[in-house]
Amino acid sequence: EGYKTLALIPARGGSKSIPKKNIVDLNGKHLISYCLNAVKNSSSVDRVVLTTDNQEIADVAKKYGAEIPFMRPAELAQDNTPTIPVIEHALIWLEQNENYVPDFVLLIEPTAPFVLPEQIDKTFELILSTKADSGKTVIAVPRIFHPYHVRHTTPDGFLEFDNQELHYKHPSRQVDPKRYAHGNLWWFRRDLFLREKKIEVGKVIGLEIDPKSAHDINEPFDLIVAKVLFDLE
Repeated sequence: EGYKTLALIPARGGSKSIPKKNIVDLNGKHLISYCLNAVKNSSSVDRVVLTTDNQEIADVAKKYGAEIPFMRPAELAQDNTPTIPVIEHALIWLEQNENYVPDFVLLIEPTAPFVLPEQIDKTFELILSTKADSGKTVIAVPRIFHPYHVRHTTPDGFLEFDNQELHYKHPSRQVDPKRYAHGNLWWFRRDLFLREKKIEVGKVIGLEIDPKSAHDINEPFDLIVAKVLFDLE
């Protein structure tokens, strides 16, 4: 196809909920190894770069085939650091220091242990075949979280539907229009990302995946669930 593709994995060292979360043990392997192996076994990624501020994470990621051409500056590794400047820093560093400019970037969080190589490839193929600018995996939002059925608290502390009329017009799951939540990865055009400063740039295409593939590790409970899901395989 002639496109240059870069997988970017953001993995900072500090994590309050699970210490050293990105390299915590899950089923006898480091958590970060799962997404790195998925990338390695995909056919659409040329290069894998990890952006981290932590030497221990860097050393583990190297074992699974990631490059660490730079260490992330501390000011981009805070609890409240958004992802956009982290990606921007990595892309600009690679251009300035290596003259490396990929066409498309794949972003996967190291907390997604169930991401599959074919999900990486299919999303990329979908972008090319539909002439989209970015693409992502998505899961269908279950009825209990559907925007037609969520509630808010009024100023005096009582519950109300966000949209009572739509709630009562859609009495069953079958009549709810489909809504989607984030799956486990993003692909995007590098040039548009740097111009728009967002991940879902231009025309965005979605590949629906199963909810298990989208399971994300944020809290200790998520780790327990992941272990159960592995046991069921």
